[in-house]
Amino acid sequence: MSLTFLEKGKLQDGRLVAVKKLSSDKSQQGDAEFLAEVRMITSIQHKNLVRLLGCCSHGPQRILVYEYMKNRSLDLIIYGKNDVYLNWSARFQIIIGIARGLQYLHEDSHIRIVHRDIKASNILLDDKFQPRIGDFGLARFFPEDEAYLSTAFAGTLGYTAPEYAIKGELSEKVDIYSFGVLVLEIISCRKNTDLSLPSEMQYLPEYAWKLYERSRMADLIDPRMKSDGFVEKDVMQTIRVALLCIQPHANLRPPMSEIVSMLTWKVEMVKSPIKPTFLNAGRRQTDDKESWEAVSDYFSSTLENESPNLTQPPNSIDSSNTISFSRKVGTFKNG
Repeated sequence: MSLTFLEKGKLQDGRLVAVKKLSSDKSQQGDAEFLAEVRMITSIQHKNLVRLLGCCSHGPQRILVYEYMKNRSLDLIIYGKNDVYLNWSARFQIIIGIARGLQYLHEDSHIRIVHRDIKASNILLDDKFQPRIGDFGLARFFPEDEAYLSTAFAGTLGYTAPEYAIKGELSEKVDIYSFGVLVLEIISCRKNTDLSLPSEMQYLPEYAWKLYERSRMADLIDPRMKSDGFVEKDVMQTIRVALLCIQPHANLRPPMSEIVSMLTWKVEMVKSPIKPTFLNAGRRQTDDKESWEAVSDYFSSTLENESPNLTQPPNSIDSSNTISFSRKVGTFKNG
């Protein structure tokens, strides 16, 4: 696990950039994370993925230079860390943009990729609040002939699918689960776990299911949005899609192409979400993190042998620009 710093910088041609500086981690893990992110991001290109402009690896220095996102990361908005308010139109634009970015990674790219860490702080917003999926340090190339990979857990509890957190079974369906949790956060402007709230509201997916069962899904909506005007059937459809994404078993979650079609009303939503049994199985919370130990027996393993890791050589990228550094704009951890 390597600490990284995100800084604002300027290239010689005047362009603003975001500079991701990895700590002076001389371990093989630190090098592997850096190379993985370079390989991943240079092999793909989509309007809803952050664009890498250059990189530097010299001695202990590991630097990645990305396009600058004026409105920074989504978590600063939906967790109330600044005064920006997004109406439903802007929120839906962000949701559908993330969905299309994931569809590209899972289905439309020349290589199959699982991000492994879809969360609000890894969604960057440009000057028009168009979303870009960022931070590919944990992403994995995925063999075309494999349904799952068996691997050690890496990601963020609260967003991750239970079969991955418990059994280490990785597939695109892990990203889909994370996407479902993130959609609930965007609609409600709440963190997925908030221990300051009354007990039945502390875990957002569980609270969303309770509201769904009681036909009170409108209670999940950010109150500010209710007074701003929105098409209720569109918001309700989006909540139902989010609940489909957090189904208890991976094979019950729809692929991203189907999710995009349901969100845009190109296909009817024919499946009804099934409430995850583990929500009633005595989940434990510690220091704002979820403990899945109490429900580990609920999921049976779908893999017996570990699948090989697929690697891809990095494409050539431009690292010739000189960067002038400006103020630090945040710190975060991979994993």
